[in-house]
Amino acid sequence: MNGRGHLEIGGCDALDLAKEYGTPVYVIDESDVRARCRSYVEAFGSEWPFIDVAYASKAFLVGEMVRLAVDEGLSLDVVSAGELRLALWAGAEPSKITFHGNYKTREDIELAVRSRVRSLVVDCIDEVDVIDHYAREHDHVQAVDIRLNLGIDINTDPKYTTGSLESKFGLQTRNGDAAAVIAKILRSGALRLRGLHFHLGAQVLETKYHRQALHDVGEFIRTVGATVPWRPESITIGGGMGVNYDGNSTPPTPAEWARDVASVFARQVAPHCAENVVLGIEPGRSIIAEGGTTLYTVGPTKKSGTRRLVAVDGGLSDNPRPIMYQSVHNVVLASNPELVGARLHESRIFGRHCETDKLIDSVMLPELPPGEVLAVQCTGAYTHSMFNQHNRFDKPPVVFVRDGESRLVVRRETFSETILTEIQGATANSFDKYVEN
Repeated sequence: MNGRGHLEIGGCDALDLAKEYGTPVYVIDESDVRARCRSYVEAFGSEWPFIDVAYASKAFLVGEMVRLAVDEGLSLDVVSAGELRLALWAGAEPSKITFHGNYKTREDIELAVRSRVRSLVVDCIDEVDVIDHYAREHDHVQAVDIRLNLGIDINTDPKYTTGSLESKFGLQTRNGDAAAVIAKILRSGALRLRGLHFHLGAQVLETKYHRQALHDVGEFIRTVGATVPWRPESITIGGGMGVNYDGNSTPPTPAEWARDVASVFARQVAPHCAENVVLGIEPGRSIIAEGGTTLYTVGPTKKSGTRRLVAVDGGLSDNPRPIMYQSVHNVVLASNPELVGARLHESRIFGRHCETDKLIDSVMLPELPPGEVLAVQCTGAYTHSMFNQHNRFDKPPVVFVRDGESRLVVRRETFSETILTEIQGATANSFDKYVEN
C-alpha cells in the first residue's frame, strides 16, 4: 500500500496503471521476476558446481521476458516453432535453447536443427530417425536428450500430472522403451546423446517426488551403463515447482528445492554420469506467476441473498485457469487493499463472457460501484500465454513495472489485427468501416 492508501505494484500505483493502460491489463513486477531468476541460479549453484537454469517459456513468453531471462543468465526451453522463433527474434542464443514437445512435426524438427538449438528432447522413438535425417541434411551433429517417463504419480489433479505411466509424455523406463531409444541414438553418426530429462507435473508443493525420481534415474543409468558405453553429460529436472496462488500456500523456496534435490543427485545420480555432469532445472510458473497481477474494472453488481455477484471487464479469455484447473487467486481492491474501515460482504466475481466464467468463488469485499479496480494476483503464468478469443475479446496489453516506472512491452490487440487472417467475401461490408483508425 502506498501513501495514498492504494495498491502498489513495482512502486507504481495500481489505479494509475489502470487509468494509463486501460483494463484488463497484465502487470509484471520486473524486480520480483528478476529476483526469482537469481534465486534459482544462486540456490542451485551453491549446491552443485555445474548447473543450467532454463526458463520454461510456455508459462509466459513475450520478447521482453526472453530478454529478461537471458539478461539474468538463464537458458530457455521451448515446445513449438512459434516459441523458438520468438526466442530467437528476441535475442536468445540457439546454444542456450532446448526444444521439447511430445509431438514435433517435421517442420519443427528441421527448424530446430537448422537453428542449431542446444538440444532436441526425444519424446518417442519415431523422432530419432527424423532428427537424424535433418541433422545429416544440414551437415550437423545434433545433440539430443531423452525424456524419461519414470511412472511416478504426484497425487494431484490429473490435469497437472505428466510423469505417470498414463501420461502422453516421455519414454517409459520400466518397459524398455527408453533403453531402446538410447541404443538407437548411439548408433547414429549424426546425433549426440547429451543427457536425460524428466518432468513429473505442475504445481508441485513437495520435493519428495523429485527426490524419488532422481533415485530412479540413478538406477536407470546404472542399468543401462552395464550394457552400453554411455554416461550422460546432463540430467535435467523438469519444472513443476509450485507457487502461492491463494496467498496462503507455502511452496518450497528455490533454496529448499536445491538442497533437497541436489543432495540426492550428488549421491545417487552423479556417480553414474560423465565427469562434470550438469544438473539442469526448468522453472517457469515459479519464476513468473507471483510477479504478475491482472487489473480489472468492476461493472454491474447484483445481489443473490447476502452475496454480491460482481462482473469485471475480463474473465475467461484473459484467464482460463479458474475454469480449466479450478485455480484459486487472491484478489485485492486497488483503492483500499487493506480494506481499512470497509464494511464487507461476501462477493463472487465473474467475467463478462457468455459463459459462467467465475474468476473468484468467494471473497469479502465492500460495496463495489462500477469503475472500481480489482487486482487479481499471481497471474503471471499461463494467463497471457493461454489467452483465447472467446466472444472475440481483444488480448490485453502487458506492462512491466519497476522502481516506480512502467513501460508497455506488448500493446493491446485491436480488431483490425485479429481480422487479418479472414478472407473477405465479395458481399462483405467495407473493411475500413469497422476497424480502428
